[in-house]
Amino acid sequence: MASHPTTIAPGDHKAYMRYAVEQARLSPPSPSKFCVGAVLVDADKNEILSTGYSEELPRDRPGDPGSTHAEHCCFIKIADRYGIHDFDIAKVLPQNTVLYTTMEPCNERLSGNRTCVERILGLGDAIKVVYVGIREPDTFIKRNEGIKRLEDAGIKVVVLDDDPDLRALILDDTAGGERLSRTSNVVDDGLADARGPLGLNLLHAPSEPLFDLVFVHGPGGGSRRTWSMTDSINHYWPREWLPKDPAFKNARIHSFGYASNWTKGNDSCLNIHQIGKSLLCELSTSLHFANSNTALILIGHSMGGLVIKKAYMLAHHENKALADRVRAMYFLGTPHRGSDETRLLKNILKVTSSAPAYVTSLIRGSAALQSINEEFRHYSAPLELWSFYETRKLRVRGLRTLIVDPEAATLGYREEKQMPMNADHRSICKFHNPFDQNYIIIRNSLVSTARVISQRDSIQRLASYLGVTGRPDEDLLAVQDVRAQGTCAWILKKRYYADWKAGRNDSPAVLWVDGKPGTGKSVLAGFVVDDVKQSGVSCSCYLFKHSDRSKSRLSACLRSLAFQMASVDPGIQDALCQLKDDRGLLDHDNERNLWRTLFSSNILKRATIPHCWVIDALDECTNFAPFLDSMLSEVGTSARLQIFITSRETPEICRLFASLGPFQHIQGHISAEDTLPDIERIVAERCQSFFNDSKESRGVLEKRIIEKSKGSFLWTVLVLDELSTAFSEEEIKRVINEVPRGMDHLYRRALDTMAAAARGKVLAKAILTWVTCVVRPLTVRGLECALEIDLKDKFPRLGEIIRTLCGQLVTIDSSDRVQMVHDTAREFLLNESLNSEFAIRSAEAHTRIARVCLEYLTGPELKPPRMEGRQLRHPPQPIQRNEFLTYSCETFSSHLVRADPTADHALALVDEFLKLNILTWIQIAAETRKLGLMIRTAEDLRTYASLCMVERSPLRPDNQAVRAWSVDLKRVAAKFADALVASPSSIYSRIPAFCPPDSAIHAIGGQGKRLSVTGLPAFSWDDRLSCLDFGARQTSALCYGEEFLAVGLRGGQVVLYHLLSCQEYRTLSHGEAVLHLQFREHSDMLASCGLRTLHVWNFRTGQQLHRLGSPQRCIGLVFYDNLLMAASNQNEFHCWDLDHEAAEQAKRPWRHGPDDGSPPPSIAPAALSIATSHRMMAVAYSGKPITIWDLEQNAYYGSCGKKLPSGSTSTHPIVALLFNPNPRIELLAASYLDGELVIIDPFADREIEKQRVSCHTLAASPDGRFLAGAGAKGIIQIFEFDTLRVLYKVRTSDLLVKKLAFSRDGVNLADLRGSQCNIWMPPVLLTGATLDDALSVDTSSTAGESTAPKRTTKITAMTLMPAKEGILCGKDDGSVSLYDTNSGDHIAQLYSHKTTVHTLQWLPGKHTVISTCLSNRVLVWSLEKVTRAEGKTWVASACILNVHVGSGSTIQNVLPETHGERLLISTQKSDHMWNLNGGEEEFSVTYNDYPTRRWLQHPRSEAHVVCFKEQTVHIHRWGHIAHVVGIFHRQGAARRSKLVFLDDRSWVCSIDLYGLETEEAAFTSYTRHFFVPYDWFAGTRSPIGAVTSYGDVVFAKNGDVAVVQGGLDYAD
Repeated sequence: MASHPTTIAPGDHKAYMRYAVEQARLSPPSPSKFCVGAVLVDADKNEILSTGYSEELPRDRPGDPGSTHAEHCCFIKIADRYGIHDFDIAKVLPQNTVLYTTMEPCNERLSGNRTCVERILGLGDAIKVVYVGIREPDTFIKRNEGIKRLEDAGIKVVVLDDDPDLRALILDDTAGGERLSRTSNVVDDGLADARGPLGLNLLHAPSEPLFDLVFVHGPGGGSRRTWSMTDSINHYWPREWLPKDPAFKNARIHSFGYASNWTKGNDSCLNIHQIGKSLLCELSTSLHFANSNTALILIGHSMGGLVIKKAYMLAHHENKALADRVRAMYFLGTPHRGSDETRLLKNILKVTSSAPAYVTSLIRGSAALQSINEEFRHYSAPLELWSFYETRKLRVRGLRTLIVDPEAATLGYREEKQMPMNADHRSICKFHNPFDQNYIIIRNSLVSTARVISQRDSIQRLASYLGVTGRPDEDLLAVQDVRAQGTCAWILKKRYYADWKAGRNDSPAVLWVDGKPGTGKSVLAGFVVDDVKQSGVSCSCYLFKHSDRSKSRLSACLRSLAFQMASVDPGIQDALCQLKDDRGLLDHDNERNLWRTLFSSNILKRATIPHCWVIDALDECTNFAPFLDSMLSEVGTSARLQIFITSRETPEICRLFASLGPFQHIQGHISAEDTLPDIERIVAERCQSFFNDSKESRGVLEKRIIEKSKGSFLWTVLVLDELSTAFSEEEIKRVINEVPRGMDHLYRRALDTMAAAARGKVLAKAILTWVTCVVRPLTVRGLECALEIDLKDKFPRLGEIIRTLCGQLVTIDSSDRVQMVHDTAREFLLNESLNSEFAIRSAEAHTRIARVCLEYLTGPELKPPRMEGRQLRHPPQPIQRNEFLTYSCETFSSHLVRADPTADHALALVDEFLKLNILTWIQIAAETRKLGLMIRTAEDLRTYASLCMVERSPLRPDNQAVRAWSVDLKRVAAKFADALVASPSSIYSRIPAFCPPDSAIHAIGGQGKRLSVTGLPAFSWDDRLSCLDFGARQTSALCYGEEFLAVGLRGGQVVLYHLLSCQEYRTLSHGEAVLHLQFREHSDMLASCGLRTLHVWNFRTGQQLHRLGSPQRCIGLVFYDNLLMAASNQNEFHCWDLDHEAAEQAKRPWRHGPDDGSPPPSIAPAALSIATSHRMMAVAYSGKPITIWDLEQNAYYGSCGKKLPSGSTSTHPIVALLFNPNPRIELLAASYLDGELVIIDPFADREIEKQRVSCHTLAASPDGRFLAGAGAKGIIQIFEFDTLRVLYKVRTSDLLVKKLAFSRDGVNLADLRGSQCNIWMPPVLLTGATLDDALSVDTSSTAGESTAPKRTTKITAMTLMPAKEGILCGKDDGSVSLYDTNSGDHIAQLYSHKTTVHTLQWLPGKHTVISTCLSNRVLVWSLEKVTRAEGKTWVASACILNVHVGSGSTIQNVLPETHGERLLISTQKSDHMWNLNGGEEEFSVTYNDYPTRRWLQHPRSEAHVVCFKEQTVHIHRWGHIAHVVGIFHRQGAARRSKLVFLDDRSWVCSIDLYGLETEEAAFTSYTRHFFVPYDWFAGTRSPIGAVTSYGDVVFAKNGDVAVVQGGLDYAD
């Protein structure tokens, strides 16, 4: 049963009605219906039986046509629950069932279908009472008598109309499924001209706009008056009503005005073209539109509709990007077609008294109107069009007339939505109130458009998430274009095709059709797509292309198929959108992960309609094995998916298909006999153009071609193309006699023809070189750009040139992409034995392409922005990308690794690019969110550098630069991923300062003036994000949750850290050594287990939910459905039911063999792995195979283990076991004491892989891709789980690694050793690029070597001295020291506490420092400046105050009064005011609820102090309290009139404090300055920092002081 509120009191009818209103809000709005909600309740038990809302369930149920009303949906759900018809639910309804419905049940339906009153009465007396919110308005049905009819039948009806708020709420939601906000009571704003201003006017701007509404008035109107019933601002509905409507919370709203007041003698000569031009200019130059990519909805009244049409058409010529953003147009009384001269012009003159220039354009037959209508038809296809027309006549000078009749007011387009309005020409666009029926129609229509836009945007975001660019069907369209009419129909007669298409349960879901090269496999695939779609089945297709690297990978195919399925299946779309929101970035390159994440876990489970895949040229996929080997085995008859595959018949494909077995696939073959009729048809049609007169000659020609074709479409087409250039019968006969058989001979003939040409050979060779070796095909325009750089010339008609010079080998498809005519032509040209001037030598070609790409990338277009001081001369804008720029950025390194490494000019260009424009390249990668591109490019650069060093000295600067950047790109992508995505331009001057001083990026980033960081010791790149050091406390347990990392300590604490920043969140006290930790998924629950007790916590509140007894020697802890299960070394589970107050359940013993009646084993397990995803457990015992136990059946399943040479199962001791956590990967990892790591299929007892590597602890990434193991000497290795291929290795120290754990997103890996928890982000986890053979990681060179950090004292408190006198820092050893403000260097220790310094304050007036420690000791020391040999410095001279504050809680912070007379001491429970002169306490305030507080001196008033209390800010006069303002960000440091703070994404930000002077001021935005690496604050609960009076930001990083200079000069 669905989840419903449990807090509604019995008999609280208004509460139930409000819940019904919540259901109504779920109903999709429509101008043709009300949105109604209903709730069915068992009044005796106060239990909700079911809910419903209008059109919740599918319409046209069997025997019951029409849409579903809310009451009907309630009944259907009850019926479905009991498996009966909804007519019969009376027999299962409780005795006292009541119905709540927001609107009177219908008694008549326009469709003639069964009414809700009839359905209620049909249940007899099952429903005793009906509670109604409002009576039905007469919008659709006049005088609904539903209530009367129910009462006449003896059913009690109660109308809850005595509560005006409830009634208004119902009216709002009933109007359109979204609640309407009432207009505020604002008086007339007293504008002198209520028409409104001219030009584009912003009416409302939300913080995150998703779409824009632009209102354009008609003749005689104004930007405000047209849309207002009166001159009152209350009636200006685009400004007053829409912004307050939640449905438009993300709508930015504008109005546009132009001179139209002709009644006052305006002699304007503006026409529609000029007004449209003005509107386009305003839209194009508005910063609101320039700085966003929102969708546009244009609304025009009367002639304003013609204006928006004209502006849209002009935009297609002048600003295509803006035109593409227009998604919908609304026409309110627009004279699209004009009218006859006498009628329309006469009507307008009646209204206006005079006719300016543009009125003549409205006459039927006018040139302007004809031009607009004719041109608009060509551009309107992408638009959603709404035409609203008047049905009431307008009174003009005593006469009533329709100003624009319905015929003139509609376009007559098929896609147009036409809506009659109960209004005249004036009132069609202005309304009395938000409940005006005409307003509701307009408003609901806009809501539906907004939802369509949102849907399209959702699809676009999904495309971006999946990495799908362009049209997925563009290759399909190309092959469909070349298919001749009537061809390919032979397959319809094949029995195997008919069986596959029928999709019977006993028929395999996969059909594989093989054929030789050139036999028309791709064209056949296109035919099958059409045939499947005609049968009503959704069909997704993918055509592999070996020549296009982006289309030769299985991962690209899977992402495209997922996108196509999501585009037509709402269930799949919802699943993938949810996946996007839950998991963020998707690894685009790992096909196994894509299959598991997208298909196994989502698409195959959530599909709501049958689907078909058509996959062409599988043999051209570079890594098809996983698809055939493991993925297709999951596609059964229950998956609602059928697959059609074409390919060549290669040995590997045959072997893999054979392994599937005959029950999982059918095989077909394209024979010469199959294609012969199609070839005959094509030859006959084409030959008619060669011999028009001689049928006999044509017949001989056709027969000769068909005989030589041998079933090859490609050969036939190429020969026919050659014949098309013959100009006489003799020449045709010579071609036929000489034409060779076989593709190679045909290609050789084409090259000979090209060689005989007198001109164009250089260009032809260049075209062949590019088209043969590009990673993915370029369009004609992209290739033109490349050739201009390559040949230093221009080719304005390149398409014609290509067809002339290379037409037999190169083709231009329907998407304007230049490609080889067939992959066999590419293979022919790249054959090293080919002796031709047009032969392509791979290394030379890739060197040439890499050179051109790098020349482009080093050009002025990518020049980094100039700096002025510390500011950019102009804020960096997103890079305007053309096709060749995108190609160069994404592929230059791919060509480099295939280029000639001895080519000096290529290396010189790489060096120049790295010196000049590499930062701009990084910005482009970040703008497109393709940080994986940085990783792949880094790998390519590393490979290229290694190849170059073979021929050159490795000490050469250019070689060293390439090698250095191959390291930096990976590290920057890993360490600064969040910062780059949030602010791509930060790569220029902010990120380099935080990189190691010896890195290449630090050096290049320092070439201009920029942010600088001082005070930190030298450091190098490290994959370790953070090291959490617990000092003397030893670590013992580790677990990752969805938001937090939990670390258990032997001292009994559980410390939680934020995942991203590794900042401490809270500490839980378990009370004994913590042995096990486990988060419960999708909840706030954490379990911790020790030797004696097991605690269950709410980790957000810190509340202990349950305290349980721990089983003897707990060896495993899991949440399993509603149970918490702890495995004991006594071979039994202790279980607690968390849904019933953790009630203890019966113990669940397990055995290491079948149950033969003997007692359970007494031997303790050596290792154990509990896999709730598989509902299985693996247990290892000494001297026995691995036991597999079925948790669901609570029964022995079997045994498994590594295999000995004899074939028997090993019983060697096992030290670690681990199930793959992915339920689709049925693998088990076992680490044996003899040093072997083995991957086993535990359910088939089959050894998959093994490797000699000692691992005593194991962990797996949640998606099952990676296996991490730690062995001797502190070495951690990461493997590919199913192959045990080593991907990464790191060694930090010789300390034993106790535990390993992957984060839930699989990006981070944590380990425990000694007193430390290390958190790693290896690049291999960031991208998964290692699964691409071309991008695999060389573990010998990438394995990291790192040493554990030395134990240092940490800074725990900080305060600044004025005028850069110094920085005072307190540390965890109790010392208080002085640091230099400019350099961050340590100067001297001043004095010391006995315990950790907790707070620190400087009192400038008296040169006094105030410090507190954890023991609540407050010390106040006076400092004085002395002169020493090294210069003047500060020393501690006298202790003024030494007092212990015994409040029972730790001091949180202290604040001295500016004049030094008082000291405010704040603890968790209380605040204390001390007099420093007398050393006495003046007063104290104690709090009962212990609110979190932070005190600061008011930045502009010495008499006031600011208190940040949880989510609000209070201002106090010393000794008085006054509430001031709300704020939503964490504590920070005040800088002049700004508050500087660190947000939750580790950005230093600021916000103006001027609003603090107003009682209700609220901050809605802030400025972001620079990003601080997460590891700076790892292990700390709160960052320690301050802002100097010079604008420098100072942070404590462990025991050092980092000074960030110039950071606040930047702003995002």
